[in-house]
Amino acid sequence: MTTSKNRARELLIASIPKRKKHFQRKRAVANTFREHHFDELARKIYDCQETEQLVCCSNCGSHWYVIAKCRQRVCPLCAYEESQKRAAYLLAMTHQMKNVKLLTLTLPRSEMQAKDQIRNLRRFFSKLRRHILFKQVIGGAYQIEDKTKPDGFHIHMHILFDGPYMPRQLIFTAWKEITDVDAPQVDIRAAHDHGAAQYVCKYAAKSAQFYDDPQDIIRWYLATKGQRLFATFGKWYNAKYHELMPEGTFIPAPQPCPFCKTIGQTFYARDGPFRFGKDWLNIGNALLGSDPIDRPIPEIKDALDKPQPKSDLAA
Repeated sequence: MTTSKNRARELLIASIPKRKKHFQRKRAVANTFREHHFDELARKIYDCQETEQLVCCSNCGSHWYVIAKCRQRVCPLCAYEESQKRAAYLLAMTHQMKNVKLLTLTLPRSEMQAKDQIRNLRRFFSKLRRHILFKQVIGGAYQIEDKTKPDGFHIHMHILFDGPYMPRQLIFTAWKEITDVDAPQVDIRAAHDHGAAQYVCKYAAKSAQFYDDPQDIIRWYLATKGQRLFATFGKWYNAKYHELMPEGTFIPAPQPCPFCKTIGQTFYARDGPFRFGKDWLNIGNALLGSDPIDRPIPEIKDALDKPQPKSDLAA
């Protein structure tokens, strides 16, 4: 294992005392999904950042371990990290905008399935983008937020865009006609400076919301499964993060193999069968030997399983 990989592992282990409650929450979420028979999803969430996965290089044949992340929307650790990355992405986008606006559009609670409501919300927004009000909008991005409520789902969309002044009343009237709702909720605000832009980017990047009631987590997962909740449009359609950065900004290069320095030849050992097909049986045996595809990080398991001091509980 390389020095950088060791360093990442050491930093993760050192962070556990401060992040213990977040890991415990992640485990609680995993246990909730396991109790509802989502066994594979539960395993991925439970193992997230508590295990290492084997990575291989098809060029030189070396292999090493990296910290595993599940990248699931319902994982508290991954969802938080994704929201931070998305906020940074949106903030970089605002640097290219002249007139930054944050528009929030809401659908009323309905007995309709949440998935259908989300599809309707995207369809309604597509109609709004073709409205005369949006003719001078250059582009932007949207994030759909879906909050579970006792009587249904509170589904709304945050849209960050570059466009001229829009009176709220005109947007309200247009949204009312498109959705056929008597009194839709509409909010629009401008980000006049960098601090305001940072706020709206963090606000607009929100997606998953985790709940104390396990049933709400399951409801949220089923409501958003397979649904696209974030998208860009107009000038920034499918824009990559490095494309948004100002000229002269340092952009980290893709990570090469730490042994042969080749780029683009590394892969997770678990994906070997998909990459090499039937040949993986022989290649994998020769390449990996007896090394497992994933393994626990004992220091993290021990730290999380250790009883919390009474002083910490009181705090």
